[in-house]
Amino acid sequence: MQDSSSRRSRQLRMNRRLRFLYLSAAQMRRQVPVWIAAILIGLVAYVFALGSHWSHDLFFKAYDASPYWSLLITPAGLALAIWIMHRFFPGSAGGGIPQSIAALEPGMEKLREYCFTLRAAVGKIVLTLIGIGSGATFGYEGPIVQVGAAIKYSLNRKAAQRHEGAARSFILAGAAAGVAAAFNAPLAGIMFAIEEMGRIFDMRAGSTILLSVIVAGLTTFAINGNYSYFGVVPVAMESKQAWLAVPLCGVIGGIIGGLACRLMLSLSKRLPGPLHGWRGRYPIRFAAGCGLVLAVIGILSDGSTFGTGYFRARDIIEGHGAALQDYGVLKLITMFVSHISAVPGGMFAPSLAVGAGFGLNMSQLLPFLPQAMVVLLGMVGFFAGMTRAPMTGFVIVMEMTNSSAMLIPLMATALLAASVSRLVTRRALYEGQVRLFLPQWRARMEQIDPPSGRT
Repeated sequence: MQDSSSRRSRQLRMNRRLRFLYLSAAQMRRQVPVWIAAILIGLVAYVFALGSHWSHDLFFKAYDASPYWSLLITPAGLALAIWIMHRFFPGSAGGGIPQSIAALEPGMEKLREYCFTLRAAVGKIVLTLIGIGSGATFGYEGPIVQVGAAIKYSLNRKAAQRHEGAARSFILAGAAAGVAAAFNAPLAGIMFAIEEMGRIFDMRAGSTILLSVIVAGLTTFAINGNYSYFGVVPVAMESKQAWLAVPLCGVIGGIIGGLACRLMLSLSKRLPGPLHGWRGRYPIRFAAGCGLVLAVIGILSDGSTFGTGYFRARDIIEGHGAALQDYGVLKLITMFVSHISAVPGGMFAPSLAVGAGFGLNMSQLLPFLPQAMVVLLGMVGFFAGMTRAPMTGFVIVMEMTNSSAMLIPLMATALLAASVSRLVTRRALYEGQVRLFLPQWRARMEQIDPPSGRT
């Protein structure tokens, strides 16, 4: 009797162990596409960044030969990008971040199948590089959000189509991994996913995001090594007077960022006068016209406003921006013009460059403080005021400049700027763009597939 009971006990333990091994193996099989997608996102982010720098350098080689080449290259490049988008990659339209946020809404299965395919990801990369190579004020960091989400979603499509929660977690994880790999800023990727992409996570989404950010970040680290996006900025709040920069940059950055957000949303909703109709009827010609405006501004500014703004922002941070006093205003104007051209491109890096320009102006009000310190606070102030994402703002600036000693001042400035921005504009930038995008998308779907019973 005891032998029989002992055999049954051993059999039950063996069954439990076998079941555990089987479930563990099944879990590992489900994780394989997640790992592959994260590695691929890291590789693509590296190639995207490399292509962005090559495109930027190629444009400036032509500009250095003669500034007037930009009068041909910029209009022709933006017109070409619009033609290619309408002809081959309609799912690649937009900046990438609003589309990714909209895809998290319930009932967005058709949007996910339209914007989060590998074809759309390839189109996003090609079109963004054309825009950057044309000298427009675009960055690749916003588009990499959609590209990362598309890679993660496409490689896990079956699981995403079966479970709404899985689809949401894949899009969030891909977006966060893209930001982390693009900026070499893993914490910023996680903050971006939490603050901008979605505010409530289940355990599965959290673990998938963390795993994706780590793997994508390690992939770019293995290829490109450890680096700071804007270099190392060795500054700190070493005196009581230095804290005067926090309210100054927080208030001014929040006001300017809030006004920029308000104008950007207004332009996204409807262009003034006949411009709105012209863009709808003649999108290619309209993009060429925007390119001509960008070329003229670029020539008048001695080329400073062309491109992403990365190198100019770095010059300002390093104290080489004596001739860039008008940079913040001019770069903001070119960012608006690039945006209304409808060419796919991001505003993440350009908004930081604009913030650096305004930070340079703010440093003139506090000449007794280190310029680099005020510029960093100006960057985070404008970014937080425009996007109303203070956590992402102070983390991303801290990681991109390796300035951990500035964490508390950056945090305080970002929170103050976001609060001031609320007094200027009702909607945050990406929230407002999503609210404008979703009705347009639903109207388009009703035209293609009208509800039953409606004529």
